[in-house]
Amino acid sequence: MSRTLVGLAVAAVFAAGCASVPEPKGELANADLALRKSEAVNAAEVAPLDARMAREKLQKAKVEMGEEKYQSARRLAQQAEVDALVAEAKARSTRVQRQTQELREEIEKLRSGAAETVK
Repeated sequence: MSRTLVGLAVAAVFAAGCASVPEPKGELANADLALRKSEAVNAAEVAPLDARMAREKLQKAKVEMGEEKYQSARRLAQQAEVDALVAEAKARSTRVQRQTQELREEIEKLRSGAAETVK
């Protein structure tokens, strides 16, 4: 009985190892979308390293996909998505900081003008 169980266990491990890894189409699509969104907010200007890494990793993921190296392609696509999201977040944060500074300057001008009018 134990030989049968060992044989079945070995067969199961072998079958699992031979099972094909599914294509990471969803991961590639997510990375591509994240990269396009980061480009839409000019992330390459604010976070050029993150944007470049995202682009390069996505390109490598596509190459790996073509070579049917799906695990590597999935990993690279996921990393590309994260890099693109970081680049987008940095770009949006920088934009908000600039807008906040502009509003502060405008408020200061209004205060100065109001103070001079009161005098």
